[in-house]
Amino acid sequence: MTQYLSRIFSSTLVIVLSAIISAAFGYQFIVGQNPCPLCFLQRAAMIGIAAGQMLNFRFGIKMSHHAISLFHCFIGGAVSLRQICLHICPGSGTFGTPVLGFGLYTWAFIAFACSIIVIGVLMWMYDSKWKTIHSKPLNYLEKFASVYMFVIVVADVITAIKVCGWICPDNP
Repeated sequence: MTQYLSRIFSSTLVIVLSAIISAAFGYQFIVGQNPCPLCFLQRAAMIGIAAGQMLNFRFGIKMSHHAISLFHCFIGGAVSLRQICLHICPGSGTFGTPVLGFGLYTWAFIAFACSIIVIGVLMWMYDSKWKTIHSKPLNYLEKFASVYMFVIVVADVITAIKVCGWICPDNP
């Protein structure tokens, strides 16, 4: 039962991170702002967290997979904190329009902090007997989470290439 809950939590974390990146894409296109390089690093860290959890889907639940996700949580949190510190000084301005009073980088920091808590719970739920249990076929929630994240990664790569000017450069 605990292994089943762990798989559900991992799937839910991947879906939530995909939804956060989707919301950032939607906000980016609605407002018409290009993401900054630190925003791309934060998205990459969220993708890294999801990748660690998706390894649990394919190869079974292991502490090393949670460690990959936790590593990306700390990297993404550090990048978010760096961006918060860049804009916290009076007169420095903010990057982008605030959403519910916070910048997207602050929301990203909150997401990384919550991810650390969720992964901590998943690591607490871990049982050493799970090492011998091979991966099970993906259930519908895990399939949905994997496909959703794949679409987000492809969209993020295309956006990064477009923003960097590798596709349709403004100056020919």
